[in-house]
Amino acid sequence: MVLNGTFEAVAIPHYSLIANVIQITVSDIVKPGVPPENKKMIDGSIATGVLPFFRTTLFSRATIVVMAKFSLEDFLNNIIQYRITHLLVVPPIIVLLCKHPLVKKYDLSHVHFLNSGGAPLSPELIAPLSKVLPNAIIAQGYGMTETATAVTQTPITDRILKRGSVGHLLPGVKMRVVKADGTAAKPGEPGEMFVYSPSNALAYYGDEKATKETFLDGCADASSQGYLPGAHQKLAVRGFQVAPAELEGHLLDHPDVADACVVPVPDDFNGELPFAFIVLRPHAATLAVDPKAIAKLKKAIAKHVSDAKIKYKWLNGGIEFIDVVPKNASGKLLRRMLKDKAKAARKAELANAGPQAKL
Repeated sequence: MVLNGTFEAVAIPHYSLIANVIQITVSDIVKPGVPPENKKMIDGSIATGVLPFFRTTLFSRATIVVMAKFSLEDFLNNIIQYRITHLLVVPPIIVLLCKHPLVKKYDLSHVHFLNSGGAPLSPELIAPLSKVLPNAIIAQGYGMTETATAVTQTPITDRILKRGSVGHLLPGVKMRVVKADGTAAKPGEPGEMFVYSPSNALAYYGDEKATKETFLDGCADASSQGYLPGAHQKLAVRGFQVAPAELEGHLLDHPDVADACVVPVPDDFNGELPFAFIVLRPHAATLAVDPKAIAKLKKAIAKHVSDAKIKYKWLNGGIEFIDVVPKNASGKLLRRMLKDKAKAARKAELANAGPQAKL
């Protein structure tokens, strides 16, 4: 895993993996009094995806379909061919399910469960995803390598996750939020999050300093190192935090936008500014063929954000149209590949606009 920009090996004992399997199983599968249609794993379940929950899937006697590399068409074909009922995916794959025209050719009504993880799921995607998967439980969890994986999950009583929620704590997990002065935070107050779970890892292998900073009194510090969902990816604009996932989710509501990735660009006055890379839908891409049309489209997309968001969240860093947002084999956004490109585009824009643009 990456800690403060460097790779760290996390020491995870076998006990932690088994403990997390039991936690998830008790929470999601064998809880008494839950109707069968709400249970996340049932007899005959078949799963595929990219999240690290296959040990729980195997424990539940489900079948697993493995893909060597993610391809949307192969993914959809596998769902149909193998009658896959459980999808364990990251938000960029959900964006494709909601936005890509290829999905309309497939009947996914047999899918029983989708779990999102790895990054925050934009609330704007929940409604369109429910239309693509009309009979599926839609859930989101939160976890990290240091807790050997999940610490929260959408409760089994909810078929659709609540807007912006990562669910309830799993059995055996304790969490506290501590303010800067060391006192316990009240509901709604920010602070550092400390997590105790029987599945917690032991240490960062070979790094005693990082271990002492993160693993405190049996708890994992989940926020000082930026592990709150998406926190390590947030922009700092004039001291305000801006979550790229929030802006990306809103951009996907624009009728001309097929995909989006927001990255920070440095700014002398603001610290950072949001810069959006946009993949246009086919009908919009055919119109964006000359500078005037491109400028008009960028202005409309920027207005879509400024009409709905507070000023420091506006796309003042810039907008650039690209053919495809780079993603890794599991479908996660590769923001780092776009950051340098955004910096260069911002620098060129400021050079062309003159000194006044920097004010």
